[in-house]
Amino acid sequence: MNKSCFAYIDGYNLYHGIIDKRNIPPKGYKPFTQKRPWGNLLWLNLESFIKSYNFPQITLQKIKFFEAPSYKQDSHKRQQIYQNALISLSTMDADSFYQGEFKVIEIFCSRCNQTFKSHVEKKTDVEISTEMLSDFYLSNCGAMILLGGDSDQIPVIRKIKMNDPNFEIFSISPPFRKSKEITKLLGESNCKTISYKRLLNHQLSDPVIYNGKSINKPNEYK
Repeated sequence: MNKSCFAYIDGYNLYHGIIDKRNIPPKGYKPFTQKRPWGNLLWLNLESFIKSYNFPQITLQKIKFFEAPSYKQDSHKRQQIYQNALISLSTMDADSFYQGEFKVIEIFCSRCNQTFKSHVEKKTDVEISTEMLSDFYLSNCGAMILLGGDSDQIPVIRKIKMNDPNFEIFSISPPFRKSKEITKLLGESNCKTISYKRLLNHQLSDPVIYNGKSINKPNEYK
C-alpha cells in the first residue's frame, strides 16, 4: 500500500530558481527574455509536476505552499492570481498557503559610506520546518517531498530521520540550488533537480476555470 505524502513548497526558492539568469533553454526553445530565459514557465501545475517524478510507493495527498507576500504591488497581485489558480488542484485549498513576511533592513556600504534599505524574507523557513515536524509527530503523512534547495531545512530533516530512519523524505531542487548536504542525508536517488522540459510539460491551463470563474495567466508569465 502506498504511503500518504505531503509536499512542502518554498515559493520564493522555486520562483527565483526558475527565473535564474543562468538557466539556458534547450536548443530550439525560445527564451522569455535574456534576463529571465525560463520566465514563461512560472504558471506551474504543482500537482502534476510533483507527481511526474514518480517517487516510489507514495500517493501525493496534500501540497503546502510557503511564501511571503511581495512588498511590490504588481508582484503581490501576480502571487494572488497564481495562488487562486492553484486552489483548483485537488491537493490544494485555501488553507494550503502559509505566509511569511518581508522585513526592511539597513545595509551599510563601506565603499560609499552610505546606508541603504533592503528587504529580507522572514519566517518562511521556520514555517516549513514547523509544518514538517508537526506533520511527522502527528503522523499526518507517511512520506514528505521538499521542493526547494534551501539548506535551512537540514536540521528538520535530521530530526525526522533521527526519530525514524525509514521515514521517506524526497527533495526536488531548482537548478543551481541543489544542496549537497540534503543529498547526502536523503540519498542521490531521493533527490531530483528541476529541468526545463519537465516545467514546460506541467503548466496550468490558461485560463484556469474554477467554480465557474476564469483565472488568466498574468502577461508577465507569458
